[in-house]
Amino acid sequence: MSSVLQQLPALIGVVVGVVATYVATVAAERGRWQRQQSVRWDERRITAYIEYAHAVKKVLAITVRLAAQRGIHPDDDEISPEYTIADLASAEDERTIKWEAVLMMGNEAVVVAGRDWHQSAFKMMRIACGQATDVSWPEAVTTTGLGRRRFYEAAKRDIGVAVGHTTEAYEWQMSKWLADRPQDVAKEENR
Repeated sequence: MSSVLQQLPALIGVVVGVVATYVATVAAERGRWQRQQSVRWDERRITAYIEYAHAVKKVLAITVRLAAQRGIHPDDDEISPEYTIADLASAEDERTIKWEAVLMMGNEAVVVAGRDWHQSAFKMMRIACGQATDVSWPEAVTTTGLGRRRFYEAAKRDIGVAVGHTTEAYEWQMSKWLADRPQDVAKEENR
């Protein structure tokens, strides 16, 4: 019995070592798994945000071309293709599909900013299609530009990318273009 008692501290040490190794291994594996999951979901969120932004930009590009074809928007691009409302509807269908991923993956700020962006784009679409709305073309363009900026800022915050301090980084070129050409816009509105 005395030999067992003499070996008891060593046995306790071995048992404590085994338990400590097991706990440390489980904690390390769990941490690694959580980091992998986080990276995986971050990648999917980034993809969802990028695809959604591309879809909205496609809708807006077609909207601007339709507005130019109707004489609502000053047209400097003679080489652009002619678009129809069916082209716009197709692009809007694609945007709607991409929106579902943002709803699923995005945090609340990104979803709200994305919704504001496409709601303002809807007003541009209505104007470009000859439908009544409560804002003018320049107001719709300005609001859509602000919506774009807010979406990008919210998305960048969500994925941990620095937003920066200048709003010019996110300025929509269409907004700047209209601001630089107020005389052309006034001519188009007075038609």
